[in-house]
Amino acid sequence: MPRQERAQRTRQLLIEAASASFDQAGFAMTGLNDVIRPTGISKGALYFHFGSKEQLAEAVMAESRAGLREAIRSARHSSDCPLQYLIDLSHGLAGRLAEDVVFRAGLRLTDDGALADGLRPNPYPGWTLMIDRLLSRAAAREGLRPEVSTGECAALLAATGAGVESLARRDPDWLGPRMISLLWQALLPALTTPERLARLRTTPVEHERATVPAPGRAHPADDVRPGRADRPGTPDTPGAPDAPDAPDGRPRIEADRSGAPGHPAASTDTPEGSSSSRYHGT
Repeated sequence: MPRQERAQRTRQLLIEAASASFDQAGFAMTGLNDVIRPTGISKGALYFHFGSKEQLAEAVMAESRAGLREAIRSARHSSDCPLQYLIDLSHGLAGRLAEDVVFRAGLRLTDDGALADGLRPNPYPGWTLMIDRLLSRAAAREGLRPEVSTGECAALLAATGAGVESLARRDPDWLGPRMISLLWQALLPALTTPERLARLRTTPVEHERATVPAPGRAHPADDVRPGRADRPGTPDTPGAPDAPDAPDGRPRIEADRSGAPGHPAASTDTPEGSSSSRYHGT
């Protein structure tokens, strides 16, 4: 193995080992021995790459931010509809939090008081601003209720994501697709009109792909097709019928209601690329 490639691999192993310890024990309770012990890497090699535990933490947060940018890019391909994009992004972040220890540890470190404030940038302003921009785009396309304040709703949605991430530290079921879907089912009626509500998918894209219906049968995901929804001058649903109304007269939202954290039917399964979360803006 070439020397440069070996050095990069060593550095990545150290970041991953540090992430596992930061995620479990926090910054203050993580020692450098906790980082090198599972890797077999010498302390001298560690100091070659990182001069201190603080530098290790900064590297973890930097890689975690890169994961956020990747999740944002991935969600952009799901739909032209700003609300659908926000829903899909929340599922993507949830899945990454559940599966990627570096992403999860980097997020936790931004809220770790043992690190100096200057080393842990505040994630809320950037995340809230991004949500506000998406809601403003939805409002410009008449996709929101007229009484909705995008700034206030963006702050509340960012806080909701932060709460889910915090609760998931004790119970990972909070990051499952069922819970994220249920949250959106509760939030969307206050944000958008019944007509738009019927055309939004609250389940993750991977879930829809995994439940392909038999030939000739309608699929719930047909309400929103990537690249077509919410384009000016075209219908929101490209040829698909509206979802039937619920008994109370409100349009149905397609989602799995069978479980939630703490519920006997809740599942711990999380599809790849599936959250909402507080995090650094881009």
